Amino acid sequence: MKTPFLLRLSLLALLALLGSNPAAAHSLSVAHVDIDSRDGRQNLRVDLDIPLRDVALSLALDANGDGALTWGEVRAQNAALQAMAAGALRLSDETGPCALRADRLGLRRYDDGTYVALALTAACPGEGELRLDYSLMFASDPQHRALVTWRDADGIETRIATTQARRVVFASEHGNAGGTFTAFLREGVTHILSGYDHLAFLATLLLPAVLVRGAGRWSHAEHASDGLRQAFATITAFTAAHSITLGMAALGLLRPAAAWIEPLIALSVAFAAAHNLRPLLHDRLWVMAFAFGLIHGFGFGGALQEIGLPQNDRVLALAGFNLGVEFGQLAVAGAVFPLLLLVRDRAWYSRWLMPGASLAILGIACAWAYERLA
Repeated sequence: MKTPFLLRLSLLALLALLGSNPAAAHSLSVAHVDIDSRDGRQNLRVDLDIPLRDVALSLALDANGDGALTWGEVRAQNAALQAMAAGALRLSDETGPCALRADRLGLRRYDDGTYVALALTAACPGEGELRLDYSLMFASDPQHRALVTWRDADGIETRIATTQARRVVFASEHGNAGGTFTAFLREGVTHILSGYDHLAFLATLLLPAVLVRGAGRWSHAEHASDGLRQAFATITAFTAAHSITLGMAALGLLRPAAAWIEPLIALSVAFAAAHNLRPLLHDRLWVMAFAFGLIHGFGFGGALQEIGLPQNDRVLALAGFNLGVEFGQLAVAGAVFPLLLLVRDRAWYSRWLMPGASLAILGIACAWAYERLA
């Protein structure tokens, strides 16, 4: 009785975790806010760029319903766009709130599409810290992000506003790079914990780490240290590989099209899960982890490109994001692996639970691949 119940429980948990919006694993909604105070606090220039596709979810831009937006249709919503910006942006300093007014409306082209560009002006009463309270799009898309940059005579700082951290604070003196590093570190952790395909791949690598293959079947490893050593080698290989391609993609050295990378990531999960059922590499899982880690790195790089690397601290932001991915990955592995060690010598684990969980992941990964190819 125990085996069927545990098997059903594991499959339900996997379906609940991995079946949540799989096609949108890397699709981010990102706005850009650029604050320029080089002309003084009484004449702050604020540029707000919002993806046109996101604006279309909130405002009826396509007035004639022909499925094609024109500049005239966007311009006709100028008042509504200004009201949207006024309700979503709150600037203040240590003295009090800054008066914000809209100046111009335009369109700007980014790599991922067209953005509505609002040019605003703000007058702040004092000096000291500059604070931005940002709430655009969070009600309709909790995964929305804003890349916020502040420029003045002393330098440039970058922060990321999210639904959990809607206030960004800029110090009165530049030179503190820790804020940019911390912001992208947090984004790396968030991305891996919300990247169901990456977590599924990590799970398929960990499931057999406490087992050994012999005589055509899985059995438990005699010593916990054997499983720990294999898990360490596997995770290290995956980390090294995706760090290489993440850096290449984020710095623009090599940028494969997401239309190819996203299905390949799903197929890598499917292959790893199938490998648990009919293994080829046996005790050399790290080889597979490294090979597919190269593909996953491009997926991480694509997400980082969507957020946008700050021009002044590109390497620092990249390092923070990559470390965030590793911290999130190690947190998951650290939570799961001790549980696997506890059940590794139970016959139902090697006979039913590990194959059953792998089969569930295989089915889900094939569905991901189909959706992304379609």
